Amino acid sequence: MYQVLARKYRPKIFDEIIGQDAIIQTLKNAVINDRISHAYIFTGTRGIGKTSIARILAKSVNCINGPTVNPCGICSACVQIQNGSSVDVIEIDGASNTGVDSIRDLKESIIYSPQSFRFKIYIIDEVHMLSNSAFNALLKTLEEPPAHAKFIFATTEIHKVPETILSRCQRFNFRRITTKVIFEKLKEIAVAEGVFATDENLMIIASLADGSLRDSLSILDTAISYFGKVIKEDVSPVLGLTAKAIIFNLIGAIFRKDYENSLKAARELYDSGADVRQFMKQAAFYIRNILIVKLKYKDLIYDLTDEEINGLIPFAEQKSAEELLDMIDIMLNADIKYQRVSSPLLMLELTIFRLFNIPSKNDVREFIDRLEKFTESRNNDETSKALPRRDSENSGAGKSKGRNKEFSENLNLEHGTPDEKKQENNASSEREKLFDHFSKTDEKLNGQDKQADKYDINSIIKIRTDGDAVGKTINAEETGERKNKLIDDAIVIDNIKEIFGNSIERIDKK
Repeated sequence: MYQVLARKYRPKIFDEIIGQDAIIQTLKNAVINDRISHAYIFTGTRGIGKTSIARILAKSVNCINGPTVNPCGICSACVQIQNGSSVDVIEIDGASNTGVDSIRDLKESIIYSPQSFRFKIYIIDEVHMLSNSAFNALLKTLEEPPAHAKFIFATTEIHKVPETILSRCQRFNFRRITTKVIFEKLKEIAVAEGVFATDENLMIIASLADGSLRDSLSILDTAISYFGKVIKEDVSPVLGLTAKAIIFNLIGAIFRKDYENSLKAARELYDSGADVRQFMKQAAFYIRNILIVKLKYKDLIYDLTDEEINGLIPFAEQKSAEELLDMIDIMLNADIKYQRVSSPLLMLELTIFRLFNIPSKNDVREFIDRLEKFTESRNNDETSKALPRRDSENSGAGKSKGRNKEFSENLNLEHGTPDEKKQENNASSEREKLFDHFSKTDEKLNGQDKQADKYDINSIIKIRTDGDAVGKTINAEETGERKNKLIDDAIVIDNIKEIFGNSIERIDKK
């Protein structure tokens, strides 16, 4: 009779367990040093060895050669425990025996000594499914069991187990088995079964298992049933996944901003009956791997072969790390919105369009740099204007003209079409004329000390008095700041007339 791979290759000794090295070493030391606890609780996801280790521990303490870390596997104790037919090693399904009555039966039977083994062992799987009453009934027995009794609990949801139970057990947290370790184990089993499978297909199976060796063996069974002993073709469609070639082509079209081929690929994907949501998850992981390659951490990619990793390098060179992060964020948000959208195809197309229209971080960075240069030049120009007029004579009109020219150059764009460059050159010429005009103003202002001597305060006062619309009078004896202000105003008015013409009329504020 055919036996599935998950049962056929179930570990029988501690050394066959993979991915749980720390736990195995701890239990081995406990057996060697005769420090077996009366209660253990194993927690972790499915298919990572919780029940298998519980059975191996039961064999280790009950083997005819035991206690031993290497049970023989051929004595009556080992055979009965391995087959699940022993009356002294009782396996209880917590999901089917949730009530307090089941625990009462357990308490009544636990007082009796084992029939043929050294210890009577109770293995309760999915222990978190027990009711509160059942847990409470178990407390006293669990804390002080008979010397011949041992408890081993297994659960995938440790948070549902009461603290009163956890405090009475030694707890072991089982880890997910890495994709690379599962991949190596699958290669070993494939050779043992006489199955030829490409590394790419075995890697797909290992990554799809999500850390569960049992799941990976079940998937491999499915692939063997479909392809037979030779598995060369891509197994993704058979397993309900999108073929890697389709993802590769679609991601390539998105990176090239090829709208037509991207939408065609999306339509073909939808028409093929593939799960659109699963595809978006695969694509998000694909872009994640591109980001890892971009950051030079290729050793952190465990679900691709070396050849596939090298194929991601051209993609990594086309985008910055920030853009790749934005793409992953868009894919994850699309997955969140998927359940609220009536059309999966529409959701996929909208997601593709969003991926097309991610702003280029290089363009944004270039714009910011140009803006910073412009701001710095403008601040320098304002600082020079803020200097006292009498001190500006030392710098001269030449320096002012140089600053104006530098300011003009900072405004000039380095990129554009020939027409745009021509328009920009014309605008630059106009700006230079304007800056020359202001330079002339600076020259006039720089010579104000020499011009001030020719102004007579009495004549200035007379001008201001005659021009005063409200008939205010100004005392000719005024001195100090008031006198200096009148002289400065007169100098400025004369400079403006020389620049713009003597026909300009001065209009005082009413």
